[in-house]
Amino acid sequence: MTETIQLLLDNNREWVAEQLQEDKSFFDHMAEGQHPKFLWIGCSDSRVPPDQVTKTKPG
Repeated sequence: MTETIQLLLDNNREWVAEQLQEDKSFFDHMAEGQHPKFLWIGCSDSRVPPDQVTKTKPG
């Protein structure tokens, strides 16, 4: 169990680093809030996040 949690934390750190490498202000923009133009209704058990299938950014 501890190894699994550590893997999740390590993966999160890696994801953060990737986001910052791609866009240094990524988290600043995310903190500004959301102003969605669309309501996305998807499956709660979806294996693919909406931003992946629509080629958009989260939020």
